[in-house]
Amino acid sequence: IAAVRDAIGPDIDLGLDGHMSHDVETAIRVGNALGDLGLRWYEDPVPITSLASLAQVRNAQPIPIAAGETFTAEQFRQAFEAESLDIAHPDVLFIGGLGEARRAATVADLWNAPVAFHDNGAAIATIATAQVAATIPNLLGMEYHFHDAAWVGALARREVPLFRGGAVPLTDAPGLGLE
Repeated sequence: IAAVRDAIGPDIDLGLDGHMSHDVETAIRVGNALGDLGLRWYEDPVPITSLASLAQVRNAQPIPIAAGETFTAEQFRQAFEAESLDIAHPDVLFIGGLGEARRAATVADLWNAPVAFHDNGAAIATIATAQVAATIPNLLGMEYHFHDAAWVGALARREVPLFRGGAVPLTDAPGLGLE
């Protein structure tokens, strides 16, 4: 991770995904060991089924905690109330659609927290996520894994490419702007 930070420099956001695979003690040790690297977030350091465990990790190491790709808006409220996260990380596919994703962003905004959308879907999910992202005041960004896979953008026809310069360009076409 230090080699990646050195290669990309301090001005590019770098996050760490724990994949809910650590126990509290390990997550705290990892967070403290990597604390000087200027990581933007530590995603799912422990299983998200325990907000108390997330809070322990959040309070014992310096990297902001991002979590919630399977949370509803109400679960985000509970997580912020439990002081277990710094960054809301909803996924439009898992949360139940655009409206619930927007509600989750509103909950995060009430806690002065940014939103970094999780998006591991294909073209339709990506465009839907970008549509919600464009409407919120507390957008940090959108995590996406397949930006260089041409087949993803080929799954839906639209006036513009799925990605341009690291972003999802939106149009004023009706609906999501695609066929």
